[in-house]
Amino acid sequence: MTGRQSPPTERVLAVLSLLGEEPRRRLTLTEVSMRLGLSKPTCLGILAALTEAGFATRDDVKAYGLGPALLRLGWAAETGLASLDIVRPHIRRLHEQLGLPCVLAGLHDDSLVVLDRVGRIPVGDHRDIVGERFPCTPPLGLTNTAWRDDDAVRAWLARTPLVPFAVSQERTWALVRAARERGYLVERRTGDDAATPTIVLANLEVSGLPRSVLDVLRRHMPPVEWAEYTTELPEDDDEMVPLAALSAPIRDRLGRQRYTLTLLADRAQAPAGVCRSWASALTAATEAATTALGG
Repeated sequence: MTGRQSPPTERVLAVLSLLGEEPRRRLTLTEVSMRLGLSKPTCLGILAALTEAGFATRDDVKAYGLGPALLRLGWAAETGLASLDIVRPHIRRLHEQLGLPCVLAGLHDDSLVVLDRVGRIPVGDHRDIVGERFPCTPPLGLTNTAWRDDDAVRAWLARTPLVPFAVSQERTWALVRAARERGYLVERRTGDDAATPTIVLANLEVSGLPRSVLDVLRRHMPPVEWAEYTTELPEDDDEMVPLAALSAPIRDRLGRQRYTLTLLADRAQAPAGVCRSWASALTAATEAATTALGG
């Protein structure tokens, strides 16, 4: 910490933090005083001010808990840019740990929005991509939808696909269930080119071509089968995997999928053992970011 410290402010923060440690349990003045090592008069003054401001509540047996004013602050932080500021350090640490590009995306008004990027995206593509929007319509959006609730997945699947879609409901739900169980989703290269069918379609959507031209091109694309998606990695650590990307969810305080963090592979193939270590690092980063958001 830098700058001058404020002991009175630190005591107020200590009281709030203590009440937040066990939000379903209420504490008496004596318990707050003993656990923080502060005098009762000091704690009483802090608790009285917090209660008056709505940041704490006091019941009939003179026990204290968190107050409703904190809900407004929490909602403001969760819906504002503050949540991105909380998540970004975890993305940077993951990039520094693995040296791989990381992309953060979220949903806004039924669109997929690229919110942040750390590291260079694949060679040959010089777009910044941050701020780009894509329709969250099958086959786009699987990684941004898999960890939402079942109703959200059904609503997404009910949308008219952008291109010919040859994926059964059973295949989709199998991927969703496996992704939820594993905590991540694997996207493999389907040929010599790093661009998977969904990447090709996403790039087409932001190409700037007239809508009439896009409609024709999409109709002539081969049916999408999601052959690139899986949650399985070979058991043999030395077996080479044509990995394109790994994706995992970052959740908010209500357990909802708030963001999707995607780790991009920097080579045509990688050993399965390395891919597993990348997946472990990715899920550790998303879990840390989830905790930081109060999830």
